[in-house]
Amino acid sequence: MKQLSVHTLSPEKIALKLVIVLAILIVVHVLAMQANFNDALGLKERFGFHYWQLAFFDLDEEESFGTWFNAALLMMAAILLIHRAGVLRAQKEAWSRWWLILGIGFCFLSIDEIVGMHEWLNSMLGDTPWTVIAAPILALVGLSYLPFLWAHRWRTGLLFLLAGALYGGGAVGVEHFTDSEVNSLHYNMWTALEEGMEMLGVIVFIYAVLDHVRGTPEHVVCVEVRIASRQAL
Repeated sequence: MKQLSVHTLSPEKIALKLVIVLAILIVVHVLAMQANFNDALGLKERFGFHYWQLAFFDLDEEESFGTWFNAALLMMAAILLIHRAGVLRAQKEAWSRWWLILGIGFCFLSIDEIVGMHEWLNSMLGDTPWTVIAAPILALVGLSYLPFLWAHRWRTGLLFLLAGALYGGGAVGVEHFTDSEVNSLHYNMWTALEEGMEMLGVIVFIYAVLDHVRGTPEHVVCVEVRIASRQAL
């Protein structure tokens, strides 16, 4: 095997860069929605633009930069979790299945972010919001993982709890209590808070996983890309 490259990942630098991207997406969303829905500004009439020209910046749209970024964050977290599960399984360590289940869960969330299964569920339920079902499921998952958190470093447990509170508070809490008309300035400002909390929660979670691995005997987090020689194929 020939080693192509080795990259050392800094949890702090990765988290900071992801937060900067998130901040830019939120600011652009707010500016775009203010321009489109705030009649007092008069920008829509003055420049004659339409909503579809700004939809790419709407965090609530499926086909937008924000949705792509959120899905990418969730998949990044899933890959880190599944990789961690694989390392622990190879070392015959405990809790490997718990890491794997979390990884599969984040894969599902990433798919849902693009496919919109919770929107489909919302349509199926009619007047009952999907958050009514999601809230007890989220609580049940959180309670079932308390032994997992207790078995790890207090720092890891607290970061996981913070990440879960941010993500759940945005995805379930804020969305459940946002009852404004979709095509309104009020709704889209709440969307900035909801989606911002979701993505910040995932970023905290990614940082927590990387920080946890850094605290294990491996000491550093590395990504190695290796390409096999022709003779090995």
